[in-house]
Amino acid sequence: MKRNMFRKFAAALLLGVTVLTATLGNHTDVLAKGPTYSAKEDVYYTKANCIVYAEPTYTSIVLTTLDANLPVRVIGEYSNGWYRINIGVIGYVKWDSVTTAGAIGLPQKASKQIADAQRIASEIGYEFVYLTLNDEKIIKKDIYNSYVGQKVMLYVKIDDEVGVSFKMLYEDKIKSDINLKFTKTATVGALGDRIVELAFDEDMELMGQIAIFQFKEGYDKAITINTTDLDSYDYVEMNTYYTEFSEFAYAPVTQIANMKIIDAEIPNSLTEKQRARMTDLQRGIKYQSYDNKEYRSSIHSRLRKDTEYVDYNY
Repeated sequence: MKRNMFRKFAAALLLGVTVLTATLGNHTDVLAKGPTYSAKEDVYYTKANCIVYAEPTYTSIVLTTLDANLPVRVIGEYSNGWYRINIGVIGYVKWDSVTTAGAIGLPQKASKQIADAQRIASEIGYEFVYLTLNDEKIIKKDIYNSYVGQKVMLYVKIDDEVGVSFKMLYEDKIKSDINLKFTKTATVGALGDRIVELAFDEDMELMGQIAIFQFKEGYDKAITINTTDLDSYDYVEMNTYYTEFSEFAYAPVTQIANMKIIDAEIPNSLTEKQRARMTDLQRGIKYQSYDNKEYRSSIHSRLRKDTEYVDYNY
């Protein structure tokens, strides 16, 4: 048990990144690898209160604050979560302050599902963002990852119907980039359910939360999440989560490695029992059995403090 706990804490600290090794005896400092920059040429849309900075850092001068759904020309991106934009002057915005889809907001005709989602998100300290996609504004981002302090975010677009995002909390004292590349395979089961496996290129153990998004409107899905046992590397079923229309299912966990996602269409709307179950699951943090009380309390407070709901529906 102690060996497993040590391994999990070590993985949370290091997360499989390759770094220069410091000698413990002489306390040699470890220098972080800086963020990488890639040129880009695209048009994205602002979210509400999109802050434009003079430099890619929160401590730089704020040039302006933009309203929602304004097109901005993106000319580059940094691996630590910043876009370089041209709005007549060069500025910088965080990745999560713009989207490639636009049309963000709440539909004029409110519904009970949206009201419930807003209420639940508010109860757990998150912002609910509703996104409607159309033929002109398609999802362009197949993967989204960055680190900000103790937070790393990974978005996986399964296809145009379902996406899964991971918000993982970790201690990264050296602020190095993390390899979150993975291989995706998809098969169809005997009953017509779809089985999607996500295998990281490098051994990975991450602590945090999962959010499931459904893009295609008009039917419901039951999505079963299977995480990897880090000792046997067998898949272990967690829970089944339900999505409705464009809502999201919030599925917090404390460790992520390779994953298997099984989704099946539900022909009818969710029952009251299923809704009640989802409400219970969405209300708080669910922990693996190996977590002790002190560790749970620590992670719980950090997740609530250091994470935020980010609109991953690009």
